[in-house]
Amino acid sequence: MSNTHGGWNPQDGQSPQPVDPYGPRDPYGRPANPYGRPDYQPPQYPHGGFQQQQPAQQVPAYSPVQEPAPRPDQDPPTIGRAWRWAWGAFGTSWGTWVLMSLVLGVAQVAVILLASPSTLDGLMNATDQAAVDAAQAAGQTLEAKALGAAGTAVSFLLQALLYAGALAATRTRRVRFRDFFLLRGLGGLVGYALLAGVIGFVSTAVPLVGGLIQVVCTLLLLAVPFLLLKGQGFGRALAGGVGLVLSHLGTALAVFAIFAGLAVASIFTCGLGLVVVAPAMLLVGAYLVQRWTGEPVQS
Repeated sequence: MSNTHGGWNPQDGQSPQPVDPYGPRDPYGRPANPYGRPDYQPPQYPHGGFQQQQPAQQVPAYSPVQEPAPRPDQDPPTIGRAWRWAWGAFGTSWGTWVLMSLVLGVAQVAVILLASPSTLDGLMNATDQAAVDAAQAAGQTLEAKALGAAGTAVSFLLQALLYAGALAATRTRRVRFRDFFLLRGLGGLVGYALLAGVIGFVSTAVPLVGGLIQVVCTLLLLAVPFLLLKGQGFGRALAGGVGLVLSHLGTALAVFAIFAGLAVASIFTCGLGLVVVAPAMLLVGAYLVQRWTGEPVQS
């Protein structure tokens, strides 16, 4: 029987339970209180089991990915950059450019011949020196020169289609046939055509200085057709175009000289080189005008 003092009596038939100085253990036999602290309180685990505490993981916060914005043209517009861009744009739609240049070139030649009957007579009677002399004399009259000036005006309106295509290439790079026929500011283009006719008339009617006048006017008015196609009025485009050329006179002179040199070189290809040279130089002009006016160019 057990005594009344709470001690153990072997007569009770019960085996003694040894006292673990480290307190209770987890299911794997590890002491929950390895240092035997008397004030230790064992952790309470859900569902009665021991769970190894995992250190809290800090998930790094990343800023949202920002799509790179289109990089505007920040480099200064130079002839080299304009030239590289022009050839790239021409190569992207070279078939369209060549076909349009051929068609419009043939149309311009037809207009010039129709507006200059004396030239046509001279070509048709090239073996007859007397007929050639008579044709040349007929071409020196004021009526013949006025008719030639009208042909120059119509020829520019045909060329304006190529200007429109070049300007469209600065926005889309690849051009389609319909882009050549989107002529904004048609009234201004007609006014410019008349001005080109007057300049052509003066260049043939005024001896000696007529050719110089035409060269100077052509240089100063290089940017005007592009501004007209951008929707500017005739007076504003005229003043703005001359101002742009004077502000970038060195670049304009270089472009004019390059085009003149290539045009002369195309003589050795019977004029067929102009099918490539003319679109390329118009693309150079469109690039420079867009950049000079602060407009972006599709690269």
